[in-house]
Amino acid sequence: MYEEILREVGLTDSEIRIYIVLLRNGPLTKTSIVKASNVSGSKLYEVIDKLVSKGLASVTVKNGVKHFDAASPIKIKEYLNRKKINLENSEASLEKILPKLNHLKQTNFITPDVAVFFGWDGLSTVYEEELATIKKGSSVYIIGASKGKQEERFERFFSKYGKKAFLKNLNVNVIFNTQAREYVKNIENNLGKRYDKRFLFQKTPTEITVMNTTTIITIMHEEPTVIRIRNKETAESFKQYFSELWKNASEK
Repeated sequence: MYEEILREVGLTDSEIRIYIVLLRNGPLTKTSIVKASNVSGSKLYEVIDKLVSKGLASVTVKNGVKHFDAASPIKIKEYLNRKKINLENSEASLEKILPKLNHLKQTNFITPDVAVFFGWDGLSTVYEEELATIKKGSSVYIIGASKGKQEERFERFFSKYGKKAFLKNLNVNVIFNTQAREYVKNIENNLGKRYDKRFLFQKTPTEITVMNTTTIITIMHEEPTVIRIRNKETAESFKQYFSELWKNASEK
């Protein structure tokens, strides 16, 4: 019971065993801890030092002998709060360097850079990466947008990433399947904004999105499959294809 939760908090198995032993029986000497916890004597000081650094244990000297004791369990909550603060600081620092890191990943290869992603996590990864690198005010072109095989889940997904797109002031141009009109209304209501959109009759569950020099082909089944192509010529070809379809698509 204790072990699983303490492991989730961030303690190792050795730290958990020693902390519980000290909590029940402390203060204890090194020999007593080794016997009660089954942690080797050679490893004990290393583990104790980690508990002390986390604020979960203390060391005192009595008659020249070191004794170790557990801190109050409330200190575990304080330790977790410190981890949260450190994580928030790390996230803030990461946000500052993400554009530079993404720039290292960006490519304009003559030979297309093709990658395939599977499932909802894969779909999220692709959109997170592309929206992180696209410049504010850029245009996005989407062909064959539909409600897919998981309408509610796709609606939540594209509402989330639609908000991210509008936060970057992206000009999102969409050709929706005609049977997706109600689906579009729901997403636009979630966003509080309207897409620059038109409708075209098609029954394909495949959606094509072009951002910068990247083309994203999403097969919108229960578990999405995503093909990402990073290549300028491919992206330009699909933009031209979008323009031709746009001319023939209905505004309502």
